[in-house]
Amino acid sequence: MKVFLIFAKSNLAGKWLIGDGEKIPWRVPEDLKRFASLTRGKAVIMGSGTWKSMGCRPLKGRLNVVLSRREGATFPGALSASSLENAVKACSNLGYREAFVIGGEGPFRDALPLAKEAFVTEIAGKFEGSVFAPNLASLAGWREVERSRWKRSCRGKRGYRFLRFENRGNGKQ
Repeated sequence: MKVFLIFAKSNLAGKWLIGDGEKIPWRVPEDLKRFASLTRGKAVIMGSGTWKSMGCRPLKGRLNVVLSRREGATFPGALSASSLENAVKACSNLGYREAFVIGGEGPFRDALPLAKEAFVTEIAGKFEGSVFAPNLASLAGWREVERSRWKRSCRGKRGYRFLRFENRGNGKQ
């Protein structure tokens, strides 16, 4: 089973900002299109905060797995798992070969030793928020291997670029 990270981030005082509570502080349709293209037909694993931010609805065309420590928690249209390891195991048992961890802060942190690659959209601008992803550029073993040029979004003219990181430092690849 291959595990990937996927998220959009902006920089805030050297940290990788991904949200403000259960909200994303920007809207870049090109990022959403890339996200859909990469995850369609795959498993997506998320924390309960990410589930809430999506309106408590599963993403169509994907196996949705929500992480929750609450015994007996249910999420309509999605599986529930008590840990990232259990979520990955459930995906594998159902025949999925790839799983994308899509948020939030805790699931990203937990997935670092399991993840093979990360697909990151960098968003230009100044934003405030309270939810952060691990700064892969500063972590041992993680290396940036692709970087697109800056582009302007069709909506709001916000700048963005796509990055891809590989985890060359773990033995679970």
